[in-house]
Amino acid sequence: MYAISLGFNKAVGRIEKLMKNGHQSEALVTSVFTFEKLLRRSLRCCAISRGFTSEHANSLFDRMGFMQLKDAWPCFERDHRPLPQFVGKNWQHLPRAVTMRNKLVHGERVYNLTECRKTAKIVLRATKNFRKRLISDLDIDGWDRLPVRRKSALGWLRS
Repeated sequence: MYAISLGFNKAVGRIEKLMKNGHQSEALVTSVFTFEKLLRRSLRCCAISRGFTSEHANSLFDRMGFMQLKDAWPCFERDHRPLPQFVGKNWQHLPRAVTMRNKLVHGERVYNLTECRKTAKIVLRATKNFRKRLISDLDIDGWDRLPVRRKSALGWLRS
């Protein structure tokens, strides 16, 4: 939803501003897109760290939906932890938030604004915590400029 060049804190600030100004459903849609964007970009970083080229990483993840990204996560994460374990306690709310986002975007359903606000706050908290965990555990920030690898190479070798 927001350009990476905007910066993570400004993107979060814009979502919070949407909620403050009464645009709860827009905040929900934007917060879920932001989490998904961070997840996709982080997976690309992990794949590149595993030795894939940037082109391969892009073709792997560009067309994946949320649940496909979730299923691919342990294949590329350094310690092969499942995404729900990596995200932590807020994970339980994310699949429902994605469903809400999809139904809103496709015009299938309208949700109560209070429910949208509550869910958007949870997703935003999960996004912040996920980013902190990426930085602390994997030394990657999916919100930064993506690394570029033109030739395949082995990565993350441990002795």
